[in-house]
Amino acid sequence: MKKVLSIIVNILFILLILIGLFIAVTLLPIKDNIKMYAVRSGSMAPALPVGSLVVVQPVNNYKVDDVVTFLSSTATKKNDTVTHRIVSEVESGGSVYYLTKGDANDSNDQGQISESQIKGKVITKISYAGYLIGYLKTLPGLILIIIIPATIIIYEEVNKIKKEAVAFRERRRAARKDRGENK
Repeated sequence: MKKVLSIIVNILFILLILIGLFIAVTLLPIKDNIKMYAVRSGSMAPALPVGSLVVVQPVNNYKVDDVVTFLSSTATKKNDTVTHRIVSEVESGGSVYYLTKGDANDSNDQGQISESQIKGKVITKISYAGYLIGYLKTLPGLILIIIIPATIIIYEEVNKIKKEAVAFRERRRAARKDRGENK
């Protein structure tokens, strides 16, 4: 039983580290300002199904047909991003603006986006990984990934301390007995 529990603790610890790294990668930019975003709607299906994780990298020039992730000007939340395809490019007043559209949508997105709104071009996707990230950001996900493994680790450490204390007492008693003490 103890060996099985130890194996479970080790597996959970490794999973905790892997998922922690995975979350860190999605929240923090990595080399060359690469970031990851979860696809939350079906507007880009079937190319980017709901639950995919897109890997995005800024580039110098965006072109028609590039799939980009950008800050939405119509978003209800601050820093809400959208991942859609560029369908046309418009130059106005020395600046370049883009018109975008989701592959599964019937019409283009409202308004144009500026280059400063674009987070980057989608360079690859990881199917279903966005579901994991989304789940881990919920309360049940937090409990699953942090509280349960932490409780198991604390339990194991307390048991180790108890065993060490018992072993220490036994060694002390044996030493006293060898010296002829009664206590």
